[in-house]
Amino acid sequence: MFLHKLILLVVSLILVTKNVNSERILAMVMIPSYSHQMFYQPLWRELAIKGHDVVVITTDPTNEVLPNFKEIGIKESYPTMKKFLDEMINTTMLQNIWENKWAEVSISLTEFQFNLPQIQELIHNKSEHFDLLIIEHFPSPAFGLQYRFNCSMIGVVSLDAMSVSHEIMGNADHFILYPSAILPYQEDFTFVQRIGALMFGVVVNYMQYASFGMYTDLARQYFGKDMPPIGDIIEKTDMLFVNANPVFSQVRPYTPSTISIAGGMHMKAEKPLPKNLKDFLDNAKDGAIYFSLGSNVRSNELSMNLRKIIMETLAQVPYPVLWKFENDDLPGKPDNVMITKWAPQQDVLRHKNVKLFITQGGLQSLEESLYSHVPVVVLPFFGDQEANADKVNRKGMGVALDRHNLNVEDFKKAIFEVMENPSYRNTVKQMAIRIQDTPRTPLENAVWWIEYVLRHKGAQHLKGPRIPFYQYYYLDVIFVLGATVSTLIGLLILSVKYICRGVCCLMKCNKTKTTKKEKVKKN
Repeated sequence: MFLHKLILLVVSLILVTKNVNSERILAMVMIPSYSHQMFYQPLWRELAIKGHDVVVITTDPTNEVLPNFKEIGIKESYPTMKKFLDEMINTTMLQNIWENKWAEVSISLTEFQFNLPQIQELIHNKSEHFDLLIIEHFPSPAFGLQYRFNCSMIGVVSLDAMSVSHEIMGNADHFILYPSAILPYQEDFTFVQRIGALMFGVVVNYMQYASFGMYTDLARQYFGKDMPPIGDIIEKTDMLFVNANPVFSQVRPYTPSTISIAGGMHMKAEKPLPKNLKDFLDNAKDGAIYFSLGSNVRSNELSMNLRKIIMETLAQVPYPVLWKFENDDLPGKPDNVMITKWAPQQDVLRHKNVKLFITQGGLQSLEESLYSHVPVVVLPFFGDQEANADKVNRKGMGVALDRHNLNVEDFKKAIFEVMENPSYRNTVKQMAIRIQDTPRTPLENAVWWIEYVLRHKGAQHLKGPRIPFYQYYYLDVIFVLGATVSTLIGLLILSVKYICRGVCCLMKCNKTKTTKKEKVKKN
């Protein structure tokens, strides 16, 4: 009897193990940016806990030990990214787009990462297989992984997706109704801004599509000459996960294949603050300010002029300021400022005395301020930060400033306005309540749809139809109808002219005949 039960138990364990390990997921987030990486970390963990076999290629491994969970670290990519970040931060958005900097970043990162021994081993392991690829949906040569493993594919974005990604999924795309996620202004366009939005969207899309050929050439070096064009592979995307919520972002219709995972998926459980930070904030009875420019913009690398303006401003406000500053020392530091190389940002913002967050405007930072009910002053630098700053102004979450024209008086005025006007805090709190009022958490929603794609071996049936832009905007119909109506009107005008000419001729002939008759009578 005991032997019989033991056999049943072993068989059951084998079956369970087989079922659990039958679905293998490869996830790749190639951009070396902590804000990009940490957004997805709860998702990888949850998939592994639910029994899926998860392999993650990441620049920021968590080093968490879980069954069925493996991280392939590519932290060595950061210097490659920093070189381009320094260039992009110190140039304009239009210059970055015109010079196609994102394509350069993508190619350089792919060349570096795909030549790492750990990635080479993954690519050339003939016994390796995956049922699903989850990849950051910025077009790149890395999409060749889908061809290598011949699996379903989900694209993920830690902000709203670019226009090309929406087009691929069959979502409604309009450069003014649904402007680019990196366009510095987002709604209520003037006529001149509409022209700018159209030109901006056309140029960005052209640059992205024009880069597909370069991506294909590079990817074929790793996946073989028979690999189809990268554009064709990207078209195979089964689903797109976007971090965009209509409460903060634009209201935009999605096909069923596009899923919003906005709502603080990366938010962690609250933890006690380090003692030095806790003591500093506890003593700020009249309110404190938290100042951080995120993980990509380093305060210690700001220009001396900008740093001077910031320090002069902070010295003139009557509030303690906690500043994430990457050096041990800050020469000329005001007495009310405490610097720290690193801060647990979510927990700092949750502290009851923190009343203002001065931020670069990255989406994850803005989400953390929202869910902590802390209004903001935004100093945008690059990427989607200018667009986010425009939303902050319009939504009433705080005040956005232009760092290129920043001065002490404007900066100080913005700080006092947000600190002392309760409307900003009330707005932020109301927005957070609306965003979080959902039937499922963002994490639950993401996991459910990932398992849907696994169950059905793809989700191409949920994607919307795609038609050429001239059909989408009825240009061919308008042209044909316009030509037809113009022809009919032209024919009508010609007919009227012909009739009028005929009537005139007839009247002239009659008049001539009458004149001749009168002459005959006189004679």
